[in-house]
Amino acid sequence: MTRHRTWPLVAVLAIVAAGCSSTASSPTPDTEALRTAIAADFPAVDGSTSAHPLARILACDLLAAECEWSAPASANVERTYIPTAGVPEPTAQQILAMKHNGTHGAYVNLIDGKADVILVARAPSSDELTEAESKGVVLDVRPAALDAFVFLVNASNPVESMDLETLRDIYAGKITTWQEAGVEMADSSALIHAYQRERNSGSQELMMSLVMKETEVIDAPNMIVKTMLGPFNAIGGNAATGQPGDELGLGYSVYFYAAVMFDQPQVKRIAVDGVKPDSQTITARTYQLVAEVYVVTRQGTPAESTAIKYRDWLLTPDGQRAVKLSGYVGLPES
Repeated sequence: MTRHRTWPLVAVLAIVAAGCSSTASSPTPDTEALRTAIAADFPAVDGSTSAHPLARILACDLLAAECEWSAPASANVERTYIPTAGVPEPTAQQILAMKHNGTHGAYVNLIDGKADVILVARAPSSDELTEAESKGVVLDVRPAALDAFVFLVNASNPVESMDLETLRDIYAGKITTWQEAGVEMADSSALIHAYQRERNSGSQELMMSLVMKETEVIDAPNMIVKTMLGPFNAIGGNAATGQPGDELGLGYSVYFYAAVMFDQPQVKRIAVDGVKPDSQTITARTYQLVAEVYVVTRQGTPAESTAIKYRDWLLTPDGQRAVKLSGYVGLPES
């Protein structure tokens, strides 16, 4: 087994809690000035796969472009926001060109100066903090929205809720069958196929920080699935490629991706300790695996830069209004 933990953030990371109102009637003169400046010189934005729709809807809002939620014919495509037909071509292309390189890739790009600001589903990992420190970079990490860490099973699995302790014991290798986990399957000896994500992925780092904590995770390289689509294809199957679903599978993701970007009917999100993740339980934090979505810049970036203006606008009531438009849960009112 291998230990996989996130380092304490105090030494090399500035995390600033930002309590903002999640509603606003109209932009104030100050926020209107921020919006105008950002639109005139839009910063290079990168981020987590799950935060891509958030980045897109923020761009649509700031650039005054009407956008719509894409609903591709293929069930194996992640959904996001796209400009409508009436948006001027230069603006539409600017929005469509916004790509995210995943959580780890976004942190690396920010550290290397290839991105100005990133939207990510977790705080930086120990590897990313080491990389930043080696290059003299300090990361300014501020909460911008709320998400949650969720567990996934095949839709045919009878389980509706599992205790957090049981889930931890499964991924520590202490529980190996569904019967030991308290789930009655047709085959009482059926093994749990506990899928994992790769090191430094957003989901894996959240798994370690929110669920495993000081507990070692089982070393099972054959159960590691790449990309955010990986757990869904493994557990629910992929009709496009003929990959069958795994009725004995268990995996994890983040709520926004699982419920909004890639809501696959063959995959079921389960409750943890009897509480099912949804926008209400995330807002109230009655669901215990709530995770912040962060806006991250490099400390020392000039205040007049549009990267800082973008961050500051995002944390205003007007920015939080746009966050809620994306389908994310906004920050609680202060």
